[in-house]
Amino acid sequence: MNIGVTGTIGSGKSRVCKALAHLLSASIISADTLCRDLLVVNGRGWKEVRSVLGSEFFLSDGQIDRPRLRKALFSQSGLRRQLDQILHPLVREELQAAAQKAQKQQRILLAEVPLLFEKGWQADFDLTVLVFANEETCIRRVMLRDLVSEADAKLALSAQMPIEEKIRLADSVIDNSASFAETLQQLNQLCETLQASTLLSSKGRGR
Repeated sequence: MNIGVTGTIGSGKSRVCKALAHLLSASIISADTLCRDLLVVNGRGWKEVRSVLGSEFFLSDGQIDRPRLRKALFSQSGLRRQLDQILHPLVREELQAAAQKAQKQQRILLAEVPLLFEKGWQADFDLTVLVFANEETCIRRVMLRDLVSEADAKLALSAQMPIEEKIRLADSVIDNSASFAETLQQLNQLCETLQASTLLSSKGRGR
């Protein structure tokens, strides 16, 4: 099974994805990690990004000035679209290759994809899991994690698809607003459902 895990910024989707992978004994791949790998100096995406952005967002050693670029992406939608057009097709290729490999190995793959619904990639997955938290919690987490102001955190959150729309599109929803113990209860319930459906499917194929 190929599962796409997504959620708004600050929802805690990375932690939830790791916990779910442990419960399912699944492999994990992260779209954000793939982006970072693509942007290493002379990486697959680095040269094209450099040709589009020029030297403004690069350090003297060729590394991308990530804090400066992140802040610009929050406020400049045109710049964000440019970067997305370069990186997202490459990331999707890597995700699809990982899914094919996991299928051959008969393993479950969890793909953490922050913009899964924004990019319309949900058909690439057998199941989509949305992790969400209330807006106040997300803003607080982003401020602590990225050391940004409340205004910047709100700007980053507003740049994403509204949570109500994501809930409508998702196959399963995990509320990560309260304690992680409560989140784990929801994940255990999801695992029980998945294991039951997989067992039923296996029985059906055996008939």
